Amino acid sequence: MARVVSRFWLWTAPVAVGTGAALVLGAGLILALRGSLGDPIGDPPPPPAQPAARPARDGERRILVLGDSLARGTGDEAGKGFAVDVLEAMKKRGPATLTNLGVNGMESPEVRALVESSNVRSLAGEADLILVSAGSNDLSHAAGRSTGSPTDLVDAVAAARTRYVENLRGILRALREANPRAPIAVVGLYDPFSGEPGPGRLGSSVILQWNTLAAETALSFPGVAVVPTFDIFQGRTDRLSADRYHPNRKGYAMIAERVLQAVE
Repeated sequence: MARVVSRFWLWTAPVAVGTGAALVLGAGLILALRGSLGDPIGDPPPPPAQPAARPARDGERRILVLGDSLARGTGDEAGKGFAVDVLEAMKKRGPATLTNLGVNGMESPEVRALVESSNVRSLAGEADLILVSAGSNDLSHAAGRSTGSPTDLVDAVAAARTRYVENLRGILRALREANPRAPIAVVGLYDPFSGEPGPGRLGSSVILQWNTLAAETALSFPGVAVVPTFDIFQGRTDRLSADRYHPNRKGYAMIAERVLQAVE
């Protein structure tokens, strides 16, 4: 059964990050965390798809997309997502194809397991461009699994952050082993609730910290870029879909522009 879409209030909570950080929550916000986050955003991921590798085609550029609902294009009223935008831009210069293995609800461990499978390694080895989106579900699901107490919430997010960095490193290592040459773009995280009213909303600092860690991780691998998306959605609810979480057509188009800038 699909999970009921709920709002990720951690991103709008007053949060301080860093060593020895403290989380200050009012009683109402704790209840919101325990209630609304009981059903994390996104469907539970099915077993990873195992597509067969394709024979080489001369002159055709191949795009491989891996990750979560953002990779899938969820929320785009046109049904495209940033991956199709990138594909269409490349088709203007010559033949290009797209393999999209994004799955709603995927966390970084599932993305890593998918990348490390033999079939996906074969696909990665043939790709001319690899796009990855992972991390947002690690953060939101960790908050949903916590008891809601301030200490437990801080510990859950910190543990999720450590796992995310470890898995991102594993994802990039596996992709680089399979394909030393193709550009890899990792889509950064954004705060979908930044435009909502309310005092003391410092939750965006959590996302910025995760983005910084992703960028630092990417530095260890040649040809890997982390695509910034935070500013695209900061205070811009008009770029979000009806669920107020995923991008809409305009939001995805702007992500695609950033991807193309990063890999060309």
